[in-house]
Amino acid sequence: MAAKKSNPAMEFIVDSLKSNRHAAYKDIKEAADKKKLKIFPIMFGRAQAMLGIVKQAPRGQGKMARAKAAKAGVPVVAKRGPGRPPKSASAIAFDGTLDSIVAAVKNSEQAKSRYRSALEKIQGILADVLA
Repeated sequence: MAAKKSNPAMEFIVDSLKSNRHAAYKDIKEAADKKKLKIFPIMFGRAQAMLGIVKQAPRGQGKMARAKAAKAGVPVVAKRGPGRPPKSASAIAFDGTLDSIVAAVKNSEQAKSRYRSALEKIQGILADVLA
């Protein structure tokens, strides 16, 4: 097996971060330019991840993994942002059949009645406050 080739620019970044964990990319870039080393922001980020300065997501859980799982037929649940409710099963179950259309209409009627009652309560509260 061949030994890994060393990258002097990456070694320079790692050494700089070992001596000062809070060093900025700009400072390290300027010092590397003086030594005629070419560095890029991705190298800086990888060096930080190697040293444990920043968190690194586990590999193999990105877009490609989700695409392969979807292609294989494995149901993938997409994560939603914080505070967002999960997608309801009724929105996903709509397939265009007569039963699903009737269920969707019933759900919208129920939602309409809930919203109407909430608006009536708000109107009553405002009437009491303004009276």
